[in-house]
Amino acid sequence: MSTSKTTPSKAKNATAIFKNQLYAYKDRVESLLENNPNINVERFLAMAFNAVKRDKKLLGVVEKNPASLFASLLLCAEHGLSPSPEVGEAWLIPYGNACQFQLGYQGLIKIAYRNPEIKSISAEIVYEMDEFDWGLGLEPYLSHKPASGERGSVSHVYCIVKFRNSEPMFKVMSEGELKEIQRMSKAGNKGIWFNKDKDPQGWMLKKTCLKQLLKLVPKEFQLGSGLHYDNLSERGDMLSLDGNEIIEVKKSSSDFHKPNVFAQALQDADESEIEDVEVTEMKDLFD
Repeated sequence: MSTSKTTPSKAKNATAIFKNQLYAYKDRVESLLENNPNINVERFLAMAFNAVKRDKKLLGVVEKNPASLFASLLLCAEHGLSPSPEVGEAWLIPYGNACQFQLGYQGLIKIAYRNPEIKSISAEIVYEMDEFDWGLGLEPYLSHKPASGERGSVSHVYCIVKFRNSEPMFKVMSEGELKEIQRMSKAGNKGIWFNKDKDPQGWMLKKTCLKQLLKLVPKEFQLGSGLHYDNLSERGDMLSLDGNEIIEVKKSSSDFHKPNVFAQALQDADESEIEDVEVTEMKDLFD
């Protein structure tokens, strides 16, 4: 009888295979990081390895659908984003047997600041006990004074983008509007919304509001593929690999849970074979 549970032995095997295959992609990752000098390849690979090793569900993805995991990691490298959950720039989200790429709030801001016309970005959460007022029209305004002490539950989230040569823009979203987007989302981690224990900084709420504002900014300020790939997870779709090329796979596609040679290698190999495997011997698993 098959099971999706990752046993200690399977986890050890998955970790060993993942590490070897990860370093087989070193040259590819290094080429993608060329335009992002703040992250060197060794640091990126170490962060990727630790992010997967610490997450039992991601180790399960290594067994079932590693192409989705590596596609997400290559996308992180392409955009110069850290895959470490502690940094909050990008998230590797286990979703069924696959991995979803999700842009983090810090990553969204990082990409946005690459546009020289954007001067500053800020986002804040408004709570029931705060003093908050805003309005649109010919003279839009926004005023927020956080309450001291107990602030109650979330009532609104707002974000502001200031430009160097044009008027600032802001977006306000109510709790109801945020919950409706949460309800419609197919992303694997939508359970962290409004959860102070899992998301104490409210990054998911801030990111959601900022994404809505960025849809309204002039085209010359838009962020392109970063938001496009993040929207895939909202629809429940995923990334995969065709050779070295990142491709999109819809959840309705038969390829969403399609097995591949990497997963088969994990099933067939015994522990002693995996422990000593060389990186060069693993390269053909994804070719």
